[in-house]
Amino acid sequence: MSAPKTILVPTDFGEAAAHALDRAVEIARAVQARIILLHACPLPYWPALEGAMVPNGDLVEAMRDAGHKNLARTVARIDPKIDIQPRLLLGDPRTCILDAAKEFGADMIVMGTHGRRGLARVFLGSTAEAVVRAATVPVLTTRALEESA
Repeated sequence: MSAPKTILVPTDFGEAAAHALDRAVEIARAVQARIILLHACPLPYWPALEGAMVPNGDLVEAMRDAGHKNLARTVARIDPKIDIQPRLLLGDPRTCILDAAKEFGADMIVMGTHGRRGLARVFLGSTAEAVVRAATVPVLTTRALEESA
């Protein structure tokens, strides 16, 4: 495997995602790769008699604005010598991550995992596991230090 040129780093702005970004920055610095920092914002759906209802435009716009602000704050903490490009997509995170990897030509995905087990994993699912199973590029998963204890 050759050194990655583009590293996709999905984030939900939690501790596991921050830890993954730190690892991606180390890799990017070592091999002069760029980072695509992706926030995939899931749209909430509510059941209705005639199918699912999507939120109104104001709620979607507020979610988009909050995502952009959080991305900007996250990018601001990274060494400016690192080529990091923030992106926000609306939709199912699993699908958005896999689509973004193709769209941006990612050679590697570095993402955090919460390490859920048991019923929490059954009910909440594992985005990281779904990405690992379906990705066509290497996926490095990490856990935040306090989560691994």
